[in-house]
Amino acid sequence: MHQIFLKIITGILAIILLTVNSSMASSDDKMTPAFSTEEKTAINQMIRDYILNNPEILPEAIRILQSRAKKALLEQHYIRLYEDGYSYVGGNKNGDVTLIEFLDYNCGYCKRALSIVNKLIKEDGNLRVIYKEYPILSESSYTASKAAMASMKQGKYPEFHAALMQNTGDLTDNRIFELARAVGLDEQILAKDMTSPILERNIQINHSLAKAFEIRGTPGYIIGDIIAPGAVPYEELVAMIDQTRRLAQKK
Repeated sequence: MHQIFLKIITGILAIILLTVNSSMASSDDKMTPAFSTEEKTAINQMIRDYILNNPEILPEAIRILQSRAKKALLEQHYIRLYEDGYSYVGGNKNGDVTLIEFLDYNCGYCKRALSIVNKLIKEDGNLRVIYKEYPILSESSYTASKAAMASMKQGKYPEFHAALMQNTGDLTDNRIFELARAVGLDEQILAKDMTSPILERNIQINHSLAKAFEIRGTPGYIIGDIIAPGAVPYEELVAMIDQTRRLAQKK
């Protein structure tokens, strides 16, 4: 931790010093004479001394840097997060706030989250939910995720998703297809659709997204600029949604 903290401090100093030096370099020669090397060195030392003598400003500076980095990351991956074309979108598809959930069908916490997310959708008519298949726990998780994505072609994702999450026994291949039949899916069509290499590609993209946002377990949530890499109680999710909505209204 100490080495990480020193790297952060060094980074902050470097950014501040670079900004100052850039400002000096861009000064209008006709209005202000260029600073000499000695003057630049003295100014840089003053900035460094101020920061070292007032370390209480560092936490705020670190938070600002982290916030900017997070926003840049969200913008960079916007299409894959919100408009990938293969993740199921539930709730109000035109909602003003979007909740993204990374999930695994063998995850006990995801199973508990099913009722929480459904309650959010029921009580918040302006909430959009995007389900990201993120199988990490076992091979059967991969099979279940592929089956869930394939079920969208038959218009049965919500029912199948719920059935998979509510399953309490081993999620074997036979059990997955048994659940598929129970919700009205054509088993043969589903099996064929599951062979598409696009499904594997989509799962790998979700894995890369989770890695980028340091979501190492399931469930994981992204709501606006808020990243929650773990299970979150209903009340906290409501607070995150409200916060995101208030910030959007201010903008």
